[in-house]
Amino acid sequence: MSSAESVTRRTPVLPDEVTAVHGARWIATAAVAVGVLNYAYALVLTRLLDVADYAVFAAGQGLLVCTAAIAVVTVPWMLAQALARARSEAERAEAVRFAVVTGVAGGLLAALVVALVSVQFASMETALVIAASTFLIYVTRVSAGWLQGTERLRTLGVVTTAEAVLKTAVGLLFVAALGLGETGALAAFGIGVLPFLIYRPRGFRGGRGRPWLETTANRGLWRRAVGVASLQGVVALMAAVDVILVAMLPTDRAEAASYQAAVMLGRVPLFLAGAVSIAFLPALSRRRADAPLVGDALRMYLTMAVPLSAVAATAPGSVLTRVFPSGYGEVGVLLSLTAVTGLALGALALLVTFCQAVNDYACLKPLLVGLSVYVAGLAYGWTAHGVVGMAVGGLVGTLVAMLLLAVRHARVHGFGLRRVLLGPRPLLVLALAGGLVLLRAFPVAWFCVAVVVTGLALRWFFGRHSDPTGRDPAPDAREARSSGAPGRRPAGGTAAAVPPDEERSVRLLVDAVWHGRTRPATDAELAGALAVARRNQVEGVLARTYPDRLAATRDEVAAATALFRRNLFESTRLLRSEGIPTVLIKADLSGDYVYGNFDLVVPYGRWEQAQEALAGWYVRRERYWLERSSKVLLDPVSGPAAHLHTAVSWFGVPVVPTDRLFARALPVDGAGTTPGVALVNGSRPDWLVPCPADRLRIWLAHALFQNLTLDLSELLALRALLSPDTVAEAHREAAREGWASGSGRALEAALAAMARLDRGEPVPLPLPLSVGTSLRVGAEHSGHLLGQGRVRVAAREASLRVPLVVAKHVRRSES
Repeated sequence: MSSAESVTRRTPVLPDEVTAVHGARWIATAAVAVGVLNYAYALVLTRLLDVADYAVFAAGQGLLVCTAAIAVVTVPWMLAQALARARSEAERAEAVRFAVVTGVAGGLLAALVVALVSVQFASMETALVIAASTFLIYVTRVSAGWLQGTERLRTLGVVTTAEAVLKTAVGLLFVAALGLGETGALAAFGIGVLPFLIYRPRGFRGGRGRPWLETTANRGLWRRAVGVASLQGVVALMAAVDVILVAMLPTDRAEAASYQAAVMLGRVPLFLAGAVSIAFLPALSRRRADAPLVGDALRMYLTMAVPLSAVAATAPGSVLTRVFPSGYGEVGVLLSLTAVTGLALGALALLVTFCQAVNDYACLKPLLVGLSVYVAGLAYGWTAHGVVGMAVGGLVGTLVAMLLLAVRHARVHGFGLRRVLLGPRPLLVLALAGGLVLLRAFPVAWFCVAVVVTGLALRWFFGRHSDPTGRDPAPDAREARSSGAPGRRPAGGTAAAVPPDEERSVRLLVDAVWHGRTRPATDAELAGALAVARRNQVEGVLARTYPDRLAATRDEVAAATALFRRNLFESTRLLRSEGIPTVLIKADLSGDYVYGNFDLVVPYGRWEQAQEALAGWYVRRERYWLERSSKVLLDPVSGPAAHLHTAVSWFGVPVVPTDRLFARALPVDGAGTTPGVALVNGSRPDWLVPCPADRLRIWLAHALFQNLTLDLSELLALRALLSPDTVAEAHREAAREGWASGSGRALEAALAAMARLDRGEPVPLPLPLSVGTSLRVGAEHSGHLLGQGRVRVAAREASLRVPLVVAKHVRRSES
């Protein structure tokens, strides 16, 4: 190792760089998955559509890719950059509102432009479909920006992949089964973006005064949005204008389809550049200018893009003829050119991202010069030698544009090229690419080397045992790993070491809440313990253990509990006056209550009547679409809301029968509640509570069917219910309800965690339940419902179980 490389490797990686590197891996994984699905989709369509229809589809797809490329960076990247730099919740809220405005307005404008262009090569029906898909792509990019800006990159990768899966499935269904042709294939792009609606930003609905009007008048946000749109719009045009032109020019349809197919394969580096850009943009935006971080991003990109471009550019004709139908005879010649063009275009996209991150919109001038050269190259190439000439002209134009921007960026900001070029890897990459060129005449040997090259590129980029930045992790991470400290996951979903202070904070919380011990603690330890306590709903217990130092938290919890008791008494009194009994679940008046709502079960057939009885008590009524027929949320003027349930159910799937719940329920005074606690202004409780066995089962069901975790407050509640008779009775009832195995596994996990807490051993809090247990209980319970003839409910649970487990697992990994 050279001395220069040694110095580089001793440079520590900062936390945001670690998040960026691992986030880039997740986004790139999604990009690879999306790329594979997109190419498979395109290849299947070459066989399902005739050449003329495929040319229309490819042109429409090029338009969608072009406008989506602008949307992907104008709306989400502007939002992500604003969130990364925001110093207050007000700034974050304003950025979100502005993103919504620009998403809707930009979507309408882009849809109009796309419709006007697409009617030049497609029918009116197809043009309208392309326009509608364009609008949906724009408005859903707000969710993408929210995930990117909060550095929830793993979730962003999963949702992006889900978008491609849905698009492919729907598109093939429309074309193969319904015979909708190129129109159906293009309509799938609009339907595929629907998963992003699940992760739309929440909590920024309003503010004082006229927040939406003030947001639209924010000149700083408008300047940033216009600047981002200008830069990325040029890149998007360079990525799509050739595909659109080749569909509109008077050329042979087979040659046009060959060009479009070659371009789609050659654009793989552009998707990789997008992945690296998405992951590095927040860190680059916070630092404003950082040449080493720019070098790290370039190194990640080139490590993957150069080998894959070499494989595409050197693919022998005999290999390509096995992939493409006979009508795509020009693909081999064109691919050798478009692969290099794609590599240069990806580098250009990265350079634009670096400029955008530091608000350097002056780079638009050389970028426009490069665009002019690119368009001129396409035009001259077309007149000289048709589609092959276009490919040559596009390659020359892209290289000129990239070099113009690279020279300017190196002069103004620097690159950190030593980080890009040091070490043996760049030389090995070039050697492998040269070997592929020499072996092109020997297809079998080429194929073997291509597999090795692709495998090495994937290993270098995604490998866990090496850092693609070429540098050592930060010193505190090394120390944490060597000491065996348990890991946690930061916002970006990447693994990181738990600092010793945080580990001591967790031990402090367990001592105070689980063991009831008070021991000396620093301010940092106590603050860390309070943060974990809030995640586990036990901040009140911790505050009472340290009443002087956590007086504000103690008062906050007391106020929240008082509001809960007041609203509970008021709502249940009104219901009882109408002859409607209720059972309060997942709550106990003898302890704290800091949730935003409380749960009341009413008898069968009394749900609508109960809502009418509370008509003057609540000011807003809400329903969640998955539970609209079984649960309603009634918000009063202040304090926690009342959840009215028709049964103990989750996502519309009943678990504990309502009739047995009421038949076995107990009055509050007969349920072991602390005397005097249940009095508010001298009133006695007007509700029932589950019997101990039902309470135990409901806590376990809540963990299994919804949260997939048990927090510390739930472990405390379970610990108070662990008498042998109660456990045995709960097991019998769970068997009657069809989830005995799942309840047994959840209880075993809880008991094991309690034993570790008793011994003072570390336990992840909240305690996650295994994926196997979560899936098994869904299969077990849905099978039981099916055996009872409840086909619709069984199908509902079976269809929701896997998405629920995946979503909860991803969110838990990021928390």
